[in-house]
Order: sequence, then C-alpha cells, then structure tokens
Amino acid sequence: MDLNISSNNCNNAVNELLQNSVLVGGKRLRPLLTYLVGNLYGLEFSALDPYAKSIELVHAASLSHDDVIDNATMRRGVPSINIQASNKKAVLAGDYLLADVIVNLVSAGNLELVGEMAQVIQDLAEGEWIQSDAIENRDYTSELIETIAIKKTASVMSWCCFSPAVLADLPREIIEKSRQMGIDLGIAFQLMDDCLDFSKESQKDANLDLDNGLVNAVLFQWLNFNPVAFEKYKSGTDLSELFDGEKIDKAVEVVRATAMSHIESARNLLSEIEAALCSNEEELKTFTKNKKPILYIFDYLTQRRH
Repeated sequence: MDLNISSNNCNNAVNELLQNSVLVGGKRLRPLLTYLVGNLYGLEFSALDPYAKSIELVHAASLSHDDVIDNATMRRGVPSINIQASNKKAVLAGDYLLADVIVNLVSAGNLELVGEMAQVIQDLAEGEWIQSDAIENRDYTSELIETIAIKKTASVMSWCCFSPAVLADLPREIIEKSRQMGIDLGIAFQLMDDCLDFSKESQKDANLDLDNGLVNAVLFQWLNFNPVAFEKYKSGTDLSELFDGEKIDKAVEVVRATAMSHIESARNLLSEIEAALCSNEEELKTFTKNKKPILYIFDYLTQRRH
C-alpha cells in the first residue's frame, strides 16, 4: 500500500518525516481488515483503496500526536517523530495527515463516509482528552477505561468494518452490526495491547505509562488488587513509586479474559451477518470462504505477542 501523501502541495520534508517515523513498519492491520470485510461484502479491492489508506493515515496521525503527548522517544524500534524532528513539527505533520485524509475522502465521493471519518477523528481527540483528565484527576473507573478504549481504538477499528458495508449499500441493520463488530474488535485490541505492555516483547518505552501516570486496563486491575496502593495513588503518590509488579500476572489474566469476551461478541455478530446475507448454499459457501481470514484476525488479536 502506497502511504505517501498524495497532495501536490505537500512539502517533501513533511512526507519524508512521516515515512521515517509513524509510517515505518507496523502491521497494517486496519487497512487489511478493511479489505477483508470489503471482500466479504463483494467489493473489489480497487473500490476500497482510498478508504483502507485513509484509516491507516488517521491511525498514523494519532501516533504522531500521541508521541508528543506521551513524551515518547521510540516508536516501532526507531526514534519517535518528536525526537526525529520536534514536538511542533510532529503535531503539524499529524494535522497535515488528517487534512489529507478528508481531502481524499471527499474526492472518493461518499459523503456519508466523510462524515463518519470526521466522527472517528473527533472520537480520537475526545479519547485523548478524557485520558488526560483522568491522569490529572486520578479518578479511574472500569467504565472510564472502556470509554477511552472505545474512543481511541475501537472508533478506528469500527471504521474498518462498517465502511465496506456502507460502500456495498447493505441494509442499515448489517451496517450497524458491522460497526459493533469493529467496536468489539477494537476494545479487544486495546485490552490485549495493555497486556502486552508488561511483556518482554513490548517495543514501547519501558515504564512510559507509569512515568506519565497513565492507568491502562491492566494497571487499573492491579490497583484494584492492591487497595492500599490505590488509595496512595488517589492521594497523589506517583504510580511509578507504587508499582512493584506483584499480582500483575493476575491483573493481566483478568484483562485478557475481558478481551476474549469481546472477541466472542465479534464472532457472534459475524455469524448474525452471515445468517442475514446468505439465502442459499452458494452464497453461504462464498461467505464461509471469505470470512476465514477475518477469523484469523480474531485469533491473532488474542494470541499476538507484539
């Protein structure tokens, strides 16, 4: 997939910075999922190209902004964009990516999906804002943790699942089931990501969340298992001073189980979509074949190690 910025007005330095930072490597899971769901709904890959590219660029823009907010130094094994350039240029590069996405979606012609993408971008900003408030207020709940996951991760994954349904002009019920399937996948992805923060394979800065006072799903469970530490945290003690690693495996186990429940919900929704769309044996045969790689992604999300 060509992730170069398509605008003729793009400064070469902006494109080069992005290509050497937030667009380096990565799993390309979001465009892959967009293509696979589109294939499931009978769409040609060429019809999906601008939409698959757009969601990856929005994700990259969010990484560019996150690296500034989180004071990151590394991203995917290379210096983060704010280290390669500056905080100011990292923010501007992310902003440029978002603008480029909207311009190209307008050119692609589906105005409903332009509006939906604007909502995704809004959700990303809201999620980051809510998370920032939580860090300052130290007022975390399980509901808040899930809200942040929905805004910052599931909003993006849901696009990958419902945008092909919109393009295929499927019934609204199928579009909404596709959207919810993506939300469940996104929540599961974020929860598993939180678990991986405590693995040896993690490529994130060591203890970055702890140093920034960010309580993810695993740390929230760990605090619940350590009520004395939780009270000290609420009273102002730095998270990095309190965390000793004890009972972290138990916290990871709880969060992983929650992620698995969301994967199961996504599987059930896919089965419901199959039942609604397949009216004969031939349609069922084709759907069954095309859903296999999507099910592989479901399995990957529960088994990923990085």
